[in-house]
Amino acid sequence: MKTLVIIGAARPNGHTRKMVDLFLENLDGEKEIIDAYRTDVKPCMDCRYCWKTKACVIKDGMQDIYQKIEEADNILLASPMYFHSITGRMKALIDRFQVYWAGHVRGDMPEKPLRKGAILMVGGAPAFENQFLGGELVLKNLLNDLSAQCLGQVCLPNSDRDSLETRPDIAEAVVALAKKMNDAE
Repeated sequence: MKTLVIIGAARPNGHTRKMVDLFLENLDGEKEIIDAYRTDVKPCMDCRYCWKTKACVIKDGMQDIYQKIEEADNILLASPMYFHSITGRMKALIDRFQVYWAGHVRGDMPEKPLRKGAILMVGGAPAFENQFLGGELVLKNLLNDLSAQCLGQVCLPNSDRDSLETRPDIAEAVVALAKKMNDAE
């Protein structure tokens, strides 16, 4: 089992990374992390090249990421929430996955999921209704376009005051989600 993690956190040792690390400690198989803040990926130009060919005209670090997606059995997406959605660097990276969405236009989208997926999100504010909805919509739709069945998501609200140490319920949910991915093979 090979898991590809795409993380969109600016702070390399922040709450999002700690959730990812806990998830990976409880996950079997090979694991690789792509850090959106440390990639050489240009933004999508909406040139629509991918509408005819399952490839991107921009040749940069994304070519390697496309290959890693193709080889992955699982995909974990993790991001803090900035103004009610994922971070800008994560979004810029996601926009380049237009190649996969364009399968709807090209007519070559797989009929059923090829891999499993999961989502981790962190919000600094105290919990409020729909706090993670913007990120959830983007990330669940991305998993769908990457032909990944979403097995679930875990969210840590109030991270300005709380952490996995003060919220053992959240830590347990992260571990449970990793185990669910292990069992989903």
